[in-house]
Amino acid sequence: MMMATGANGPWAKLTRNADGTVAALLPLIDHCLDVGAAAQALLSGGAWSLWLSAAAGRPLTAQDHARLIVLAALHDLGKANRGFQARIDPHAPLIGHTGQVAALLFHSRLKTGAAATMLRHLVGTWGAHQHFAAALAHHGRPLPELRRGANLASGLWMKHSDHWMPVGDDNPGAHVVALIDAVRAHWPLAWETGGPLPGAPRFVSLFAGLVTLADWLGSDTRRFPVAGPYGRTREALREEHARDMVAARGLLPLPTPEGDFYAAFGRTPHGFQQEAAADDLGSVALIEAETGSGKTEAALWRWLELRRRGEVDGLYFALPTRAAAVQLQKRVNDVLKRVWGAGAPEAVLAVPGYLVAGDTQGQELPGYEVRWDDGEPGGADDQRWAAERAKNFLAARVAVGTIDQALLGVLPVKHALFRAGALARSLLVVDEVHASDTYMSTLLERLLDNHLAVGGQALLLSATLGAEARARLLKTPLPPLAEAQALPYPALSGRGAPLRAATPAARSAKHIAIETAGLIGDPDAIAARAVAAARTGASVLVIRNTVAGAVQVAQAVAALAPDLAFRIGDVPTVHHGRFAPGDRRLLDAAVETAFGKGRAARGQVLVGTQTLEQSLDIDADFLITDLAPMDVLLQRIGRLHRHMRDDRGAHAQARALILRPATRDLMAASGPRHGLGGVYPDILQLESTLRLLESRAHVTIPDDNRHLVETALHPGSITPLAATLGTAWTNHAANRSASFHAARHTAEQLALDLSMDFNLLDFTSNTEDTTTRLGAADIQLHLPRPLPGPFGQPVPHLTLPPHMLPPTKTPHEVQILDDCHLQVGTSQYVYDSWGLRNAN
Repeated sequence: MMMATGANGPWAKLTRNADGTVAALLPLIDHCLDVGAAAQALLSGGAWSLWLSAAAGRPLTAQDHARLIVLAALHDLGKANRGFQARIDPHAPLIGHTGQVAALLFHSRLKTGAAATMLRHLVGTWGAHQHFAAALAHHGRPLPELRRGANLASGLWMKHSDHWMPVGDDNPGAHVVALIDAVRAHWPLAWETGGPLPGAPRFVSLFAGLVTLADWLGSDTRRFPVAGPYGRTREALREEHARDMVAARGLLPLPTPEGDFYAAFGRTPHGFQQEAAADDLGSVALIEAETGSGKTEAALWRWLELRRRGEVDGLYFALPTRAAAVQLQKRVNDVLKRVWGAGAPEAVLAVPGYLVAGDTQGQELPGYEVRWDDGEPGGADDQRWAAERAKNFLAARVAVGTIDQALLGVLPVKHALFRAGALARSLLVVDEVHASDTYMSTLLERLLDNHLAVGGQALLLSATLGAEARARLLKTPLPPLAEAQALPYPALSGRGAPLRAATPAARSAKHIAIETAGLIGDPDAIAARAVAAARTGASVLVIRNTVAGAVQVAQAVAALAPDLAFRIGDVPTVHHGRFAPGDRRLLDAAVETAFGKGRAARGQVLVGTQTLEQSLDIDADFLITDLAPMDVLLQRIGRLHRHMRDDRGAHAQARALILRPATRDLMAASGPRHGLGGVYPDILQLESTLRLLESRAHVTIPDDNRHLVETALHPGSITPLAATLGTAWTNHAANRSASFHAARHTAEQLALDLSMDFNLLDFTSNTEDTTTRLGAADIQLHLPRPLPGPFGQPVPHLTLPPHMLPPTKTPHEVQILDDCHLQVGTSQYVYDSWGLRNAN
């Protein structure tokens, strides 16, 4: 087949009429120049130069910029191949254009041609072998065809050779030559004599992310239409639209108005809030302070001061749960409006399925369009671009989301390098850091290492961080138990900054009465305790380790006292993660109303899972919680008396009831049912925690925080305890130690090490387990028709966690059985006011 061409050589993009015929063809040269212009706008605007220079280890020159722009522009040169061009026929095989370039470079006949000769000379003279591979990886993954030694593995690329071979007058390589000539005419400085491009591997990986972004910008057909103009008449449009798009999408630096803490937050700073902006805490700073003491404001103030010092531009506020992110996004957006006033950047909610930017809600439309509630779909104003796709979240100037979105930048998954690159300009704030999950903590360590190495800044927040986790995150020695117990609290520290006492907030200490009871397996008894307290006016929070446990108690509360059960409208419900996005928004809003800062003083019972334990600004009088490790329990206890109130009546004394199995032998009672040995696999930590709580009738927050965490969880406490409990416990300790090291090893092996050469990065690893734990492997069930929904709004799709998949784990058509039952394969599910559950 002869090569299909547009107005100026081979085509790169096309549009079709309704009958499938071609409506317009965008020439390859024009598209590549569009992407080059986008790369130039990004670099000349300074959005990427600072962090590229940090990764390179030296300032970038004008020639460096020109060469990077050229390589970005050449990203799609593979589209000249005959197989891709044949796709003008909609029935033709789907031949690609990235790995196909390897055949042009490696085949014994093709590599002597003019196109391959020009490319080899270009990359050789510029020292750009890896940079060229990074540009061709713009679809989100390094190409196996260009990994080190791939030229010898002919099986990877030989199959592409026929697509490049000259046939009569049809020579795809000639079109590559024409493309290179056109690009050279636009950026001739790249070809002038000069030193090589920086070869630091992190620089190359960061450049790969830049090319992906430039390709997305240059492929926006609203700005760069397929239907023309073409050639010289496109030049003015190209330059103007590239500049406008980079500015509209918030990819240029934004000055920070002068102002003090009061101007930003409407209150004077207390305690550590202003101290957190100190310039001696290093690139990874840590704030340890009690729940509700103002760490969020301290983090935002540090970000504003770092911006004023020119050390960061963007902000990604990473939280442990979607509910926490939804709540905090509103607070962050209000601060942005106070600081910048009219025209303030909007805080993007980086939670898939929510479509929120600033105060504006979006609606997903067919064809990947989004209608925002203050405008029309497909408009020229694309400032909310980063909010419309999960892969774009980290490119927002300000985003508030879950930690998994940042961790996906450290895993060998599609677009990881773009995520890592987009994050480089931001202060990464990680809220509620603790050590309960070795796997996730290890990924966080690698994320911090990669982020700092390209000039990024990070801030960690925790109420309950143990010495062992602090030592790993800040790369300091682990202090012995007695020394760890004696460390000040609250405290500031950082990589390169020793831990020092921070000025606490001027507030009264909280004295919490502690009770333990063997009721974890009795939902009716738990509900009875909650309802009894609510009958006396208490706002009761019940936090369970599993969804099943939460649903059982919530249903028991609704049956026993429907007037006291948490509800949406007239429908009693529960709070956990297995709700449709629209219903989750309703749940989160209802929780904030019922248990937020401005809540009424009344008897009520809210039941949920870990979605309620972290970062949420909710206030309860009485807490009932399943046993968990001490750091987690303190997070949950932090929901008690979070705000100063004078209307608690009989509940002026905060109380916490810790639920354990009916048998006191945790080893015998462990298993997945209540999360003891399942969600929290270290029974020894649970035993240590329970023993400590059984020995105390009261705890005082924050005075006891440090002592409680270290006494329960420090290795110097755990190891001797195991020795006193007998063989089963020492064996368990040995198994947990082995599991700890295995989890660290697995995470270390899987996580991207961007200090490696680009052509050694391997994206072929099995990431199913890790992405499952991040929620990235959840299955989207698009329903044949929307369910009516338990709260009065339609449910067009549901998210199915991988562990709930049918046994075959293969895709199946979804069947709607009735208004709340559906079937996938042989498995049936129910979706109602208690969330998504197995029905069989």
